[in-house]
Amino acid sequence: MYKMMILLLVFTMLAACGTGGNSNEGSSVTNDTSSGSEVTDGGEDDTDLPDSEESKEELEKDLKGAKEGELAGHIDRQDKDFVFTVTNNHEKDADIHFSSGQEYDYVVQDASGKTVKRLSTGMMYTQAIKELVLAPGESLEYPTTYKDVSADLPPGEYSIQFIFTGTNYHATAKETFTVE
Repeated sequence: MYKMMILLLVFTMLAACGTGGNSNEGSSVTNDTSSGSEVTDGGEDDTDLPDSEESKEELEKDLKGAKEGELAGHIDRQDKDFVFTVTNNHEKDADIHFSSGQEYDYVVQDASGKTVKRLSTGMMYTQAIKELVLAPGESLEYPTTYKDVSADLPPGEYSIQFIFTGTNYHATAKETFTVE
């Protein structure tokens, strides 16, 4: 009986290893999109996305001659809703890999640059590897309702940045919007 109790105690201790909670709790979390933009949950705006017209033109020029691993990202508005479109702007097929069921994310920041909402916060995604092939010129669309984005946000000016979460291809797009 004594050996059985010790064995049970050892198994309980081993099972508890690594389940001590969220290791990011109380710290700033950074999501590096590997596309030259970075979104930080630390309350300060660390993004290096363009704000001026000149910077936007440079970004568009970069997208036309996109590097390997970069896809074109664009936000369209249909009524008030958002449609994040990712397009293969290369001359060959893009064999895209995902490490989970999540294909995109979005981050909403207030006028001061503080992250106030993230789609993936509190969400659970399938933990299965997913692959898809995007032919040249072909696009993926990810519609998101304005109602979902603006829920629980006080009136004001916000920016939304969509992030394509492929492990080997990346795309982002950012736009401002108003909650009334």
